[in-house]
Amino acid sequence: MIYDAIVIGAGPAGSAAATTLAQSGHRVLLLEKEQFPRHKVCGEFLSGDATRLLERLGIGEAVAACAPERITEGSIHLPNGRSVPFRLPAPATGLSRFLLDDLLARWARNAGAEVRFGVRVASVERSDGRFRVAFGAGDGPKELEARAVVGAWGRWDALDRALERSFLRRSSRFLGWSRDFCGDTSALAGRVRLYLFRGGYCGLSRVEGGTVNLAGVVSERVRAAAGGGWEAVVDQARRDNTSLDRDLSVLEPGPVGFLGTGPVFFTAKPPAEDGILMAGDAAGVLDPFSGEGQSAALASGILAAETLHAALSGDIPLARAAPAYARAWKRRFAYRFGWTALLRSLMLRPRAGAIARRLGGDRIIAFALRAFRDSRTA
Repeated sequence: MIYDAIVIGAGPAGSAAATTLAQSGHRVLLLEKEQFPRHKVCGEFLSGDATRLLERLGIGEAVAACAPERITEGSIHLPNGRSVPFRLPAPATGLSRFLLDDLLARWARNAGAEVRFGVRVASVERSDGRFRVAFGAGDGPKELEARAVVGAWGRWDALDRALERSFLRRSSRFLGWSRDFCGDTSALAGRVRLYLFRGGYCGLSRVEGGTVNLAGVVSERVRAAAGGGWEAVVDQARRDNTSLDRDLSVLEPGPVGFLGTGPVFFTAKPPAEDGILMAGDAAGVLDPFSGEGQSAALASGILAAETLHAALSGDIPLARAAPAYARAWKRRFAYRFGWTALLRSLMLRPRAGAIARRLGGDRIIAFALRAFRDSRTA
């Protein structure tokens, strides 16, 4: 059997791509190395844009049935104790990846995509205008063919090394973590709070059931200096930021312990590699503080699927699908990566942030946040 498209990775980007292609009548195979549902390191924050994209996929009512948190405002808390409040341009949604990813993958299957879990892709090779995808499963190695491939395998994977992707040579690397909290979470109802500390930042927001998600990133250097695992990193962050210490002091650790991931490369990556259309974090990782990571994942997955639909339907030559997608991806997302890089310099570089606040006060951060939101529609 030759598939029209094989999508590698069933996170938001991959499932959105598979759903869109299947809804257009194409034969799609969605491969995921893990078993769903599963917990995943993530800020578990869906911006207003992400919510609209879920509705576009037809899954809005199913998401609403999960009773997610509705988030309308937020604040950035600086190490000096001051805070910068902001209102979100549209209500956001707090929903765990445990529920969301499973829901999206099942939605892709209901749309007509074939979905396989516990499948680790070993290689993707292109020959004679087709792709051969080799993978290992419980019943041994296999190989399948497709006319097109969407790479949605996340922040990094062995496939990135096989493709010799340039971002792997970057020296500036971060690590990410998350965990859940419970207890009296009423102070966080409808809010997201971001906290800066030396070498990193983290955020608190509620998801379904009133559970609070703590997620953050930290430089490799600071993580190593802290010692003692993620608990030590959070302890250091609490010492640096009194607001974080205050807000965590009324919460209790939830049943799911710390989850960690790394390395994380905060950069745009080539949107197409060797004819593969990259989507989600495989095409570039937006800083979590932007709140746009899952929105970008869904949007890029849909964009990849729409581009492939045009090629598979004969509107454009299939050989032009990858460069056409790369151009469209850059038009849509380049501004976002530019502004998050600026915000990152203010948040993770104490000297740069201190100089900016001395010159423009805390208004400089508020201005950068507004500029980032405006850049999404540039």
